[in-house]
Amino acid sequence: MKLFKVAKREYIDRVRRKSFVIGTILGPVLMGAMVILPGLLFEHAPESRVDMAVIDLTDSLYAGFEQVLDDTLSNGSKMFALRKVSASGEGVEGAKKELNAEIAAGTIEGYLILPPDAVPKGTATYFGKKVSNIRTLERIEGALNKTIVARRLSNRGLDYGEVTDMLKRVNIETVQVGKGGEKANEFERMYITSFIFIMLLYMTILLWGIAVQRSIIEEKNNRIVEVLLSSLKPFDLMGGKILGVGAAGLTQYAIWGVFGIGLMSYALSTGQFSQYVSFGGGTVAFFVLFYVLGFLFYSTLFAGIGAVCNTDQEAQQMQTPVVMCLAFTIVIPMAVMQNPDGTFATVCSMIPFFAPILMFMRINILTPPAWQIALSIAILLASIYVAGILAAKIFRIGILMYGKRPDVREILKWIRRA
Repeated sequence: MKLFKVAKREYIDRVRRKSFVIGTILGPVLMGAMVILPGLLFEHAPESRVDMAVIDLTDSLYAGFEQVLDDTLSNGSKMFALRKVSASGEGVEGAKKELNAEIAAGTIEGYLILPPDAVPKGTATYFGKKVSNIRTLERIEGALNKTIVARRLSNRGLDYGEVTDMLKRVNIETVQVGKGGEKANEFERMYITSFIFIMLLYMTILLWGIAVQRSIIEEKNNRIVEVLLSSLKPFDLMGGKILGVGAAGLTQYAIWGVFGIGLMSYALSTGQFSQYVSFGGGTVAFFVLFYVLGFLFYSTLFAGIGAVCNTDQEAQQMQTPVVMCLAFTIVIPMAVMQNPDGTFATVCSMIPFFAPILMFMRINILTPPAWQIALSIAILLASIYVAGILAAKIFRIGILMYGKRPDVREILKWIRRA
């Protein structure tokens, strides 16, 4: 069939482009760098000794604070070297002036001022040249918090250790009960995994769908389409472009998948990222299925828009409602996640504009009944068929129309005439 010849030509043209090669290679590399590199840098960031002064205006917290702040470096030595500074003489301002000079000279990293009402109000101020080291400041704040709480309890005749034992939080482990039995329910892993996959679906359906639209506009402007239609039916041209671009998208997914398997194997073997993601072969299979269905539906709509418009600027105006429908599925994931088997999530996952992403999300979170999955797929297939018929009618007339962009009434006339 000539349709498949067009698809082959479109596919080869796409995969040979430098943009395809660069995007296919750099995409997973950049994604891996963004996912793994920050964590590795944060985990293995070198730590050094911190020389710090403390002005204790309460005259009761320094000893406890020094005892609690007992973090050590990799060589076993103390991480924090504290020095108590008196505020007598010129008072606090004089002490601050001297300590600021020490910071400027690099003698100390910073200093901490504990005001007289630090215990009742729980306030303190840290002065330093670098105040962006989150891990160091968290350690200082944690130690000071523990010291002040212990002092408050001691003032009331209570022991800090006994009280903290009594106030230990209750940890509720959740177990999801399904047809296959019981399994641990890990919300964070499930949410992050779902979010990654739905973002991939959203971005690729949108990007490759618009690629079909731009390809049609490009050939329309270059008058190439007139030559092609002399030996092709309009439907063969439109269908071939959709299949060719879609195949290029699947090729890119396959390459990313191979890279992703290696990346995930490494990430999970380190034990640092296994708590963030969790998916199996079923998730990947449904992901590919709903990508294909979503791409066919949306690319058919974009093909119709491309046939009507003469420039990318005109197409951007007409594609806004379609893009907004797809973007809606990114706005409401939390509503679906809170109640994946509720009426709202169920109905939305049956609407063809939302089904590719929302039904996949429901399957990944709490697998709905098989009939709902089958019904959603059937509705998508029927919608692709209907959208294909309508787009073909618009394509048949619009692909050879130039000049002023037709309005909605004229497009409806094309559909009736075709």
